[in-house]
Amino acid sequence: RKCNTFVSHTWTENFLALVEDLRQRFPDFATRVFWICFTANPQTWPKEKLKQMIGGAPHLSPFSKAIDNCETFVVARNTSKNMYLRLWCVAELVFAQHRRKNIEVIGNMPHHTEKDG
Repeated sequence: RKCNTFVSHTWTENFLALVEDLRQRFPDFATRVFWICFTANPQTWPKEKLKQMIGGAPHLSPFSKAIDNCETFVVARNTSKNMYLRLWCVAELVFAQHRRKNIEVIGNMPHHTEKDG
């Protein structure tokens, strides 16, 4: 089945909490196909091999291609990390906005601290 929902996240969330947030947001959760990078990319590859796969042009990366193929883009916030401090999360959101994807926001932002900026 074709992926229809791209999930942008910080890698710091509790996976079960992420799944529960997705389940609550999407009544059709059981039939959706989600693209979540930590389950879709070869995380055990050496850094150099990952760099080759991602390439020098982020807009041509597997992340960007996955966004192209999904109808819905999900911003998955969590209370442990401000996702907008992660460059990839910001880039993914920009790609989704430029492609006029349906953008859904789930989860809660962390409490503001001095180090968050």
